[in-house]
Amino acid sequence: MLRGSFHLKLPESLYVPLSLGLNVKMSMDHLSIAAPARVSVVCVPIGRIEQSRFVSFFERLRQEHVVQLRDISPDNRPHRTMFSPLAFPSGRVLFDLKTSAPTASHLALSPFELCRQPLAIVGLADGQSFQDDELANGLSSKEDDGDAAVRRLSTNSVQSLLQDKQHLASNFSSSLVHQILVFDCAAPDQRLPEGLAPVPSIAMSKATTMRTVMCDLASQLLAEMASFAKSLQESGFIETPRVPRQNIQRPLARYSQSSTPATTDPNLSLREQHMNEHRMSMPAHLLENLGSRSSMPRSRPESPLTGMPSPQYSLDGTQGSPASPPSIPVDRPRPMSRDRAAMQGFGSNSLTERERNKGRGRTHIVIGSLYLLAGRWPDAVREVVDGAMIAKTNSDHVWHGKALEYLLIICLLYACAGLDFRIPHLIFEAAERTSTSTTKASKDTPASSHADLTKTQPGQPSTSTLHTLSTLIPELGTFIQNLYSRAWTFSEDKLPQLSFSETGLRFSRLLMVMSASDGKLTDLNLNQIVGGQRAQDTTARPHDMIGTPTRDEIAAFLLRSYPNTDIDPSMTVGDRTAILAGIAAMLAELGYQRKKAFMLKELLESLIPALVEARKKGAADMGVHPAASLASLDVALIGARRQTLQLPFGEEESGLQDFMTIICRSYGIQSGPDPQASTEDQTLVLEGFEKAEESSQQVVHIASSKLTGPPDLKIDILRLCIKFCEALPDLEGVLRFSAELLRTSGSGIAPGPEDNNGSPSLSIEDQLRLWGNIHRTVGVAKQLGLEDLAAEYWDGFLLRRIDAIPSSSDSPIPHAKDELEAVAISVADTNTGPFLYNPFGQTNRATTAKPLVVAGEEAVFRVTLQNLYDFELEIESIRLMTDKDGCKVATQDVVVGPYRTQSFYLTAVPSEAGSLTISGCYAKIRGCHERFFPLFDAPWSLKPTMKSLQVHQPECDQKSTDQKDSKNNKEPIPSSVAVDVIPALPMISLKAMSLSQSATMLLEGEKKTFSITLSNASGSVPTDLVLLTFEDSAAVQSQAGMGSKELPAIDLHELQLAATKKPLRWCPPQNNAEVVIDPGKEMTLEMEVTGKPGLSDATVHVSYGHLGVPRSEIKDRFYTRKLSIPLAITVNASIDVFRADLLPFSTSFAWQNQQRQLSGTLPPSAKKESPPVASRRPSSMYSRSKSLKLNANNDNRFQSLLSRIGLSPNDKSHCLLCLDCRNSWPTPLSISIQVRSSPFSTADLPKTPLSPTSSSPTTSSKPSNDSSTTKTAYTVHESLQPGHTKRILVLLPRIRLPASHCHAPVPSPDPSKRNQQFIVSAGPKKTYEAEMREREGYWYREALLGLLHATWTEESTGRKGVINLRTIRLAEHMIDTLKLPEVE
Repeated sequence: MLRGSFHLKLPESLYVPLSLGLNVKMSMDHLSIAAPARVSVVCVPIGRIEQSRFVSFFERLRQEHVVQLRDISPDNRPHRTMFSPLAFPSGRVLFDLKTSAPTASHLALSPFELCRQPLAIVGLADGQSFQDDELANGLSSKEDDGDAAVRRLSTNSVQSLLQDKQHLASNFSSSLVHQILVFDCAAPDQRLPEGLAPVPSIAMSKATTMRTVMCDLASQLLAEMASFAKSLQESGFIETPRVPRQNIQRPLARYSQSSTPATTDPNLSLREQHMNEHRMSMPAHLLENLGSRSSMPRSRPESPLTGMPSPQYSLDGTQGSPASPPSIPVDRPRPMSRDRAAMQGFGSNSLTERERNKGRGRTHIVIGSLYLLAGRWPDAVREVVDGAMIAKTNSDHVWHGKALEYLLIICLLYACAGLDFRIPHLIFEAAERTSTSTTKASKDTPASSHADLTKTQPGQPSTSTLHTLSTLIPELGTFIQNLYSRAWTFSEDKLPQLSFSETGLRFSRLLMVMSASDGKLTDLNLNQIVGGQRAQDTTARPHDMIGTPTRDEIAAFLLRSYPNTDIDPSMTVGDRTAILAGIAAMLAELGYQRKKAFMLKELLESLIPALVEARKKGAADMGVHPAASLASLDVALIGARRQTLQLPFGEEESGLQDFMTIICRSYGIQSGPDPQASTEDQTLVLEGFEKAEESSQQVVHIASSKLTGPPDLKIDILRLCIKFCEALPDLEGVLRFSAELLRTSGSGIAPGPEDNNGSPSLSIEDQLRLWGNIHRTVGVAKQLGLEDLAAEYWDGFLLRRIDAIPSSSDSPIPHAKDELEAVAISVADTNTGPFLYNPFGQTNRATTAKPLVVAGEEAVFRVTLQNLYDFELEIESIRLMTDKDGCKVATQDVVVGPYRTQSFYLTAVPSEAGSLTISGCYAKIRGCHERFFPLFDAPWSLKPTMKSLQVHQPECDQKSTDQKDSKNNKEPIPSSVAVDVIPALPMISLKAMSLSQSATMLLEGEKKTFSITLSNASGSVPTDLVLLTFEDSAAVQSQAGMGSKELPAIDLHELQLAATKKPLRWCPPQNNAEVVIDPGKEMTLEMEVTGKPGLSDATVHVSYGHLGVPRSEIKDRFYTRKLSIPLAITVNASIDVFRADLLPFSTSFAWQNQQRQLSGTLPPSAKKESPPVASRRPSSMYSRSKSLKLNANNDNRFQSLLSRIGLSPNDKSHCLLCLDCRNSWPTPLSISIQVRSSPFSTADLPKTPLSPTSSSPTTSSKPSNDSSTTKTAYTVHESLQPGHTKRILVLLPRIRLPASHCHAPVPSPDPSKRNQQFIVSAGPKKTYEAEMREREGYWYREALLGLLHATWTEESTGRKGVINLRTIRLAEHMIDTLKLPEVE
């Protein structure tokens, strides 16, 4: 009993699509011209057997599929010697071993083509499994043979195998031989009943073991052929298989319930019932009336068979059971009387003489085909020639053509076997009737009869014979096709399209092999023709050869085999598929890519309705909805097969996937890796998504394919592929081709900001439908447990831009080593202002070539994605791709809207210093696999060329075309973002500030101290470099004023001088220790702010960093960060000097000093400067001094002023300064004005023009209460009430300046212009005299300001400040008053 279960493969014809270039192992090439000479043998599993072991047993048999007749033992029984191998020892039996039963459409062609009917059924049993079962059940028997214990098959196992053999005979009753081979039998010498044969294991086998097995099988087959041939000879008439008139398509290997035998064994397995369904005992045209004829007496005796039930033979000679006729709808064009006459023999209702001759000729041809299968080629020639002559005479076109085909096959077998032969004259006649030439040049003489051909000579056939045969083959093939076509027109014997098309394919294959050898028959191509194997090395492509026949002639002959359903609507889908696939395969080898593409499109269109219908029927048989459970059932079956074979998921469907890939590539659709490419190339394509360069090549390759072929046709093909995968159902294929349709319909470009041509060619509805189909398919796959099933994203230009976003507050700033020296000078002199370069005070520094990222800290990148489709793109996860393994990247989800570019932010944390390169992103889009997307930031599109605008070129010419197009089109260059990763830096933050809300209020000239507390938030990096710079609004106003080119030189100097006086400064520690903030620690810094007009806000910039080494050991560069602390400052007015004037001072006040000298109260300074007292009149002076003394006591403010005057009444060395001061503060303020004690001289002026550090005490950094100043100065004190104005008189010594100093240019406070030494005014040009007067006024004003120092004090609060005297401007009369004349 057939206890094993085995998944039956599709018929061999359905594997033809895989011959388009795929590396698929096939049993034999059924399109070979020698296919009718092979004996069909079906191998089935018996008992409990694993599929892998069954395949190994089958391979052992197939290795010996050619059997020499000289190796076969003949059957000595007299009635079985008709096909004895002794008659022709040089012959061969060619076996075609299969694992699937033929379909009904193939069996219907027997006995017209006996090669389609399985003449032998061989069961393959696993002896080891039987012995394991017996040992487990304790039924095994052991017989000692020396030292070895040999286990033999028990009686129960033998009986079980005999029962299985009987089931084989009943289920395949039309076959002649039923044999069971028990492989790996431990006791190969055990005698088994007839029909059972042990086969030892490979270890115990000899070199001739399997050959012996095949020879025994051939011996049985040749013996059984004798009875079968005699039944054919006695039949009298054999019908021609014909096309039924009704437009009914035959089911693919499916029978009705009436085809099942009435006595069905309930113990039969599904495999046995399937075999039973596929059994056909006779051609289709005899099945319809078999039931009515079974009761009629037979006109011939039955041939007895020994050891098995007596077979019943039909009129066509095939063995069958009348109880199980297949219910195939057929058409009966012939009247019943003719068939009955053929069965009853001669009589009043007998056939005409012509019909009897046709029957006799057909019998000869069928007997000849039996001799051909038996390897008796001379006898086959004799019978076929006789039958061909009769068919030719009686216009039996179909059988005439088949006889010529058999004769050609026999000639090729002779040539392949190395036997000399002569070409039958029938072949010459057929070729001459087809050939356009009148004569044929040949040295070979045609055989006038079969006797001439059968006289074989030892040795190789002559070259002239092979040459003549090669020249006759094209015309012979055309003549045979013409005969078949003529039968459709002039007779009722209309040959089915299957046989007609396969004959054309076989001849086309023969012509292609000959064309590869320049139209010659050689030993190499003869083995290829007969053996059905492809040439291992083809140095040239078939479509490049110009031999005979040409590829155009072969293509024209091949296209006649196109299966037209209008002519033969009964052709099954499987047969039509096989024919179309065979035509497409040969057209591909010939180089006709467009014709091949058309055939493949036809193939898909014919398969889809059949698959949908089969799916519906299968669902109806299961009682479920077609869309509900077939997918789960399919997955369950695939899982079971994968578990049995230990194959990865999808390998079972890889053939169909590759087949559809070839269809797509034929239309210029680059769908996945090329199945015809090598494994390394396919791996390279798959890994192209992981490398930016290879992804660029893939993008160009896909974009190039968009320029070849009509886009609408590509879309139609992809829709067909989707429908085909949905009909299977194949979830992976649905996802793959849905994504490919989106890719093909897309623009495939990287548009620029102004481009608007990126829209896909599909409508919005179609795009949404495809997107939804992908989502639904992925959801169904997850429900079925297929978590990894997803599509490949369709747009390679997803990633368009990556920008490193620097932090606005704590981004690192690079510095050179020399910049620290400039900082030291800037800190030492706080009044240098903006003119000395301070790199740490620059707020807007130029950015570096590469963005800077700090190791161990989070870096932010702005990522821009594009979506050129009209549906939202849901990205489940996206992360940056870096070249550092230790870099931690964050993952984020984002939704990109329809047809737009969209930006978002991603972060990364580098772990070490160095260079970090970001080449792209890894993205997982919903419904798609996670893949790498390279960065394409430049716009790109493939420009169409004249070559690519032409028709689609052959695939073999794609490389040369791509090389030419690459000169005109540049590949998109993947870019990357490189950032410099610097060592870890500290992170300083403002912890506290003494100012409330970072704001303070000052009076003009007032100074105030505040503190800031800084905290190091870094956990491991200390801060060993802290530099402070300041920025204020007053300096900004000064800078804006200095930008005017119309200012006079003196006003420009005032602005520059005001800019040098910073209102903010840092008070360093008294010990001048370096500021170091340890990790997690704090430090407080003291600051001083001075009230200045125009000051409203200021900023303290704290530049800090980590050097790690002394400053002198810094090698190249270092990096700092900057903390900016804003301050809000309010400066109110205090004392305003809004008017000043210089007046001459009268010398009549000198008599008071004389009186004081007489009384001893005159200061020593006045005595030194006064002339002798004796020369003066003492009486008068005394009286006057007394009155003045009283007045002086009443007004003490003049005491010190008068003491400055000398004793001489003619002394004019002093002048009087009048200052009008106003108190703008709402509280009383006290004013103090200090004046130098000695007259101003030229020694107080520098030898060079004044510099900011030596011009006057007002520009000095010393405090106003310095002893060097107050010791030799007198002070004028005054108190002002709020809002009051008071004139203050100050006695000043007059000044004499040398002319060289008075006419010197105005100096510049900018140190960078010290070499220039003067300020050039860009205002209106002045005369020389005016310029000199202006310079003289500048220098006398500077001398005047050098004599004065004014302060204010608020007595109630103790606040104090400095009064700004630089608002004083000198008129010409004031200069004359201040100037001491050179000659008195």
